[in-house]
Amino acid sequence: RGPGSRTRDSTCRVPVASGAVSYSVDGKRILVTGGSSGIGAALAEGFAARGATVGICARRADRLDEVLGRMREHAPDSRAWTVDLADLDAIEPFAKRAAAELGGLDVMVNNAGIPKRRDVRRLSPAEVDAVMRINYQSPVRLTLALLPMLIERSGRIVNISSVAARLGPPIEAAYAASKAAITAFSECMAVDLRDT
Repeated sequence: RGPGSRTRDSTCRVPVASGAVSYSVDGKRILVTGGSSGIGAALAEGFAARGATVGICARRADRLDEVLGRMREHAPDSRAWTVDLADLDAIEPFAKRAAAELGGLDVMVNNAGIPKRRDVRRLSPAEVDAVMRINYQSPVRLTLALLPMLIERSGRIVNISSVAARLGPPIEAAYAASKAAITAFSECMAVDLRDT
């Protein structure tokens, strides 16, 4: 190799309690929610650069288009969908559409989330419901809709949580509760699916 030549390493190393797990994303079909910015955009672009075909979804079409453009430099078949994951009844049809348009699904990354920095004395039930809908109910519904396909394809499910799920930080009651819920769901699901 000459100066400036590059190779593509398609293996992602994921830290887990017992060490690091290697998983090649090259050739995989991956869906990332909340893919228009932050962690979701970084993951989506990284997966595309490592040879995956990636689908991203979020509410902001303008930001999705920017990320999609960068992903398509590496993975031209990548896709984006503008979707409001707070609309729980629309999740199952979206899941079926995304999987069909991607040509199947090997990895589901539930990353979309909203914060709510508010003292518990000022929280309204509607605010708590909104946080739980996006941070817990939405990823659970999306996971359940895609679970049969993911099991059939020996796929992976990644639920993005937070240290707030374990620490109970101030002015984060709704957010921490939602992340504790998705953490508990993920841990139970891992046990239930251990033989798949």
